Amino acid sequence: MAFKKSVRIIKKIREAPGLWRFVSLDRVKGRYIWDKRPGYYFIEWWEGKKRKRTLAGLTPTEAIDAQRRKSHELIGELMAGTGRGMPAPSKEGTATPIADAVRMFLDHVKVHSPDKPKTHARYRKVLDHFSRVLSARKYAEAITRADIDDYKSARSRETSEQHKGRIITPRTINYEISVLRTFFYFLARERGLPIENPCARFKALKDPQTKARRRPPTYAQNDLDRIFEKCDPYERTVFATLLLTGLREEELYFLTWADADLKDASNASIRVTPKEGFSPKDYEERVIPIPEELAVMLKKLPRTATWIFPNKNGGQTNHLLRRLKEIAEEAEVQKATLHKFRHTYATRLLESGTDIVTVQTLMGHSDIETTRQYLNPDETLKRQAVNRLSLNPQG
Repeated sequence: MAFKKSVRIIKKIREAPGLWRFVSLDRVKGRYIWDKRPGYYFIEWWEGKKRKRTLAGLTPTEAIDAQRRKSHELIGELMAGTGRGMPAPSKEGTATPIADAVRMFLDHVKVHSPDKPKTHARYRKVLDHFSRVLSARKYAEAITRADIDDYKSARSRETSEQHKGRIITPRTINYEISVLRTFFYFLARERGLPIENPCARFKALKDPQTKARRRPPTYAQNDLDRIFEKCDPYERTVFATLLLTGLREEELYFLTWADADLKDASNASIRVTPKEGFSPKDYEERVIPIPEELAVMLKKLPRTATWIFPNKNGGQTNHLLRRLKEIAEEAEVQKATLHKFRHTYATRLLESGTDIVTVQTLMGHSDIETTRQYLNPDETLKRQAVNRLSLNPQG
C-alpha cells in the first residue's frame, strides 16, 4: 500500500519529571519492536512540507489501528484529490470507488448464486443503505471501523421503509453489518484489495427481543382445528404438509413428486433438493421422514404436474399465503402465516422430547442456536414439569 509507509508510529516517553521526548521505534522485517517504557504512542505523517502528529493510544494495538485508519484516510483523500499538499490521483491510482466495489460484489453473488435472487436483492438493499449513509466516503480502502460505527448509529435513528414509523431494530442492523463484513472479505480475499475488514469482530447491538429469548409464535391446537375445518381436501393436504414437515414456503413450492418416497406409507419421506432456480438454504439438502397420516394424504393427490402442489396451469403455486389468510379469517384465527406452521413443527418436536440435534437436522438449521430458540417452554409445560416433582420421588 503506497501510504502505509508514510504513516509511522512513534512514542512519547517520560525521561524525568516534566521531561518528555519522542523516540522512533526500531523495526525488524517490517515489524515494530515495541518500546516497553511508559508513555504514549503517536502516529506521524506529512502533508506536503508540513509534518502532522496525533495521539494513537496507550497500547501497540491502538497504535496499529490508528496507523491503519490514517493510511486509509490518506488514500481516500489522495484519490479524491482533496489531500492538502497532495497531487491529484493518476490513472494508476489503487483506490477503488465504493460504487465499483459494490458492483463487483453483486455481480459475484449473481454469478455464484444464480438460484438465490432474494439473497442478491437483500444484499443490494443493504449496500444501497451503506452507500447512502457513508456517502462522504468515496473509496472502499478509506472505510474504517469508525465509519462502520457511524453507520450503525445512523441506521439506529432511521425508520423502516416497510413498516412506516418503526425504528430500525438492532437485529436488522446486526444483519446489515454481517452483510458488509461479507462484502469487505470479498474485496480483500477475492479482489485482492489491500484492506483490513472494518467489520471484523464487530460488536453486535443488543436486541431486547433476542435477549428476552421470545419463542417464535406457534399455532394452538384449537386454531389448527378451526383452520383445517375450513379447508377443502387439497388445501388441507397443503397446510398439513407444512405442519408435519417443517418445510419453508419456498421449499414447498419447489417440492416435486421425484422428491417424495411414498411407496411404504409407514416409512415415507420427502427430500429437499436443489433445482433450477432454487437451492436449499445454506445449500443443505435433507431427507425428512413424514408421518403415515401425511403419506396417505399425499398419495390421494392427482399427479398432474412435476410439482406436488402446482397451480391451475401446472406451474408453481405462489398464492398460498393469500389463501391461508382468507381461510384464517373465516375460521377467526388471528395472525396466521405460512411460517408459523414451521415454528409449530419445531416446537412440538422439542416438547415431545426429541433431542435438539435431530430437530436441527430436520429443520435444516446450519446453526444450533437457531434451533435453540424453540426450547423456551410455555407456562402449561412448565407447570406439568413442576407438578412431577416431589419430596419423595420414589413414593
